[in-house]
Amino acid sequence: MTTFSPILLLWYIFPLIVLLVAQIIVKLLSLTKRFQLKAPDLAVPFLIYGIHELSVATFTTSIFPYYFISILSLGIGLAFFHAYFYAEIKYGRFFKMYWRSVYLLSLLLHSILVIVNIISMV
Repeated sequence: MTTFSPILLLWYIFPLIVLLVAQIIVKLLSLTKRFQLKAPDLAVPFLIYGIHELSVATFTTSIFPYYFISILSLGIGLAFFHAYFYAEIKYGRFFKMYWRSVYLLSLLLHSILVIVNIISMV
């Protein structure tokens, strides 16, 4: 059972902070025009770290290995998807879709961890 602390509150709002900072960096360096990068593309590594820290705070052990296996499975599934529906795998389109799917999965898992952490404190 965890107790509430200001650091835990930081991990709750961590995705918002990371997304805002990433958006500022993208606009300042005009990464969208040069490399077609968006704020979620830069936020993924920080979200992965946030998932690790929040899972340690919630379960006293990291769920990172399970998360890593799930993003690898996501890549395999997307490769099959591209091969089936497009009859070929264009690497640029595949990696962009994969990286943004990893962002969505990370955001979903972080939200679930926040909910589980709040429930475990009650």
